[in-house]
Amino acid sequence: MEQNAGRIYYSHNIVNLCIDTYTAKMQCGKLWCQYREVPVTFTSLIEALRWMEDLYDTLRYPQAAARTRSFCGGGSGGMISLEADTDEAGAASAEEYDHGRAGILAGDGRGDLSVRRRHGREITVGGTEALERVISHRGEAATFLIRVQYRQNSSWQGEVVWADQGRRQYFNSVLDLIRLIDGALEGTEGISLAS
Repeated sequence: MEQNAGRIYYSHNIVNLCIDTYTAKMQCGKLWCQYREVPVTFTSLIEALRWMEDLYDTLRYPQAAARTRSFCGGGSGGMISLEADTDEAGAASAEEYDHGRAGILAGDGRGDLSVRRRHGREITVGGTEALERVISHRGEAATFLIRVQYRQNSSWQGEVVWADQGRRQYFNSVLDLIRLIDGALEGTEGISLAS
């Protein structure tokens, strides 16, 4: 195994995928990133991947080469909606802030991030969490550090580090990433993260 196989290089969009439970029907865990002090909880791998896609769309990094299409129409083309639905009293709905999807668009230079809403108002999301702290969290079943370098051909390309084993692998699509994670957790031969 190469000496730096367990190391991941710094990037603004590194996500720490901490998996606590992994079965064929349910994959539960927490997702950590540098833009939230609390984790995003998920109950399926697809839910975690969708949140990551929304994060990348909001950060605009890595830049998507194609817009997301949907049968539902309207939509934001994959972008996180920055306008909260409010009730009569003016309180934001829980759906708007589901998994902390308030949006992350601008920094003030001190580490605080603010969200620019469509009506010009700004709200502070909070400071960035140090990369060392983000990658220090561990899942009960497994921990994967994911760095998406490109979003081309309507998919992701990047690297994943299986932190528990110190193994690194590059992936050319989201399907590759899912296969790597599944292979690592299920112990499937030929698919697991190579040393």
